[in-house]
Amino acid sequence: MKKRVIFAFILGFVLALVFFHLFKKEKTKGGVTSFNNHFEPPYYEKKVFKLPKELEKKASVSATLKIPIIMYHYVEYIKDVEDLIKKRLDINPDLFEGHLKALKEASYKTYFVREIPDILEGKIEYSSRSAVLTFDDGYKDFYTIVFPLLKKYQMKATIYVIANFIGKPGFMNEKEIKEVLDSGLIELGSHTLDHLYLKLIPQTVARKQIFESKKILEEKFKVKVETFAYPYGAFSKKTVDLVKEAGYKAAVSVIPSMIQSKENLFYLSRVRPGIFTPKTMIKVIESYKN
Repeated sequence: MKKRVIFAFILGFVLALVFFHLFKKEKTKGGVTSFNNHFEPPYYEKKVFKLPKELEKKASVSATLKIPIIMYHYVEYIKDVEDLIKKRLDINPDLFEGHLKALKEASYKTYFVREIPDILEGKIEYSSRSAVLTFDDGYKDFYTIVFPLLKKYQMKATIYVIANFIGKPGFMNEKEIKEVLDSGLIELGSHTLDHLYLKLIPQTVARKQIFESKKILEEKFKVKVETFAYPYGAFSKKTVDLVKEAGYKAAVSVIPSMIQSKENLFYLSRVRPGIFTPKTMIKVIESYKN
């Protein structure tokens, strides 16, 4: 009993630290912070935009390939002006459709995240005019706004769903998720059970979040869940090892780049849509070197 009380105290303390770091005030300019020439919301800690030091030891030995993975969250018109986190993670529907239209007019092809391992292995034909669209959290607006536009432009996307948030206010329910999956345009990925900050929670809890979310989503929707997204972009070598052990083929991070390789297969880089306008999107993608 005494051990349980001590464990509960430690867990509570750790979670309190997490929320303090995630929601503390940061100096911003125009509602966003600038990091390495990429605009990023205060929702993320700056350190998650860099590779953890314990993973830097292994030098890249495989060829790199530019695969732009674009990271979306909310796609809606924000009604609550006081909801700063949503505002910083949002892109309005008109701008989003402009992105899809720009990709379509430039004859870009879209892929699922689960196809990236085969692309890097040379098993799937891939051209420089390609992109990967991802949507974190499983918000309701994916069903009401994003999905109709993806169908209109026949674009693929990967959604990262928080298993225990399905059906909660503001999130897609089972029926809606099944409908989007049935279209063949959507890949289902895991975003844990409860969107916890994996680096700071006990390994037993992290394991449960990573393993059980995959199992629940596969059983509920009768599909293979092959890729994973780290909540808040936070991961460590131990977290990566758990994701591999759970049987995922790849995972996405929030490290800003368009360059992918076999070395970063479990922390694939992504870029936020705020660096694009419909007029500059293709130019930015094609001129991106980092």
